[in-house]
Amino acid sequence: MGKVTNNQAEYSAVLLALQKCLELGGAELFFFLDSELVVKQLNGEYRVKDQILSQLFLKIYNLKIKFKKVVFKHVRREQNAEADAVVNGILDENEKKIK
Repeated sequence: MGKVTNNQAEYSAVLLALQKCLELGGAELFFFLDSELVVKQLNGEYRVKDQILSQLFLKIYNLKIKFKKVVFKHVRREQNAEADAVVNGILDENEKKIK
């Protein structure tokens, strides 16, 4: 992914998950994200002003309508420590490979 913001990374992860679930024939998806901004944008509560996020939002929206149900829920970061640790470990390993 290169260097991206945390919100760009969450949008990209949602997009990849939707694409994979579509391939696998999934019907109902539940996303638990630690970016409240991303959750509110994906739920239509906030407008998406950033150009990069807008492009990702549109791709997600067009994929989302192909599923029976897609839910985006906010999870506070302190409740997400284990997932953060796994992702940070993967990112650290990838950074070592690049150097």
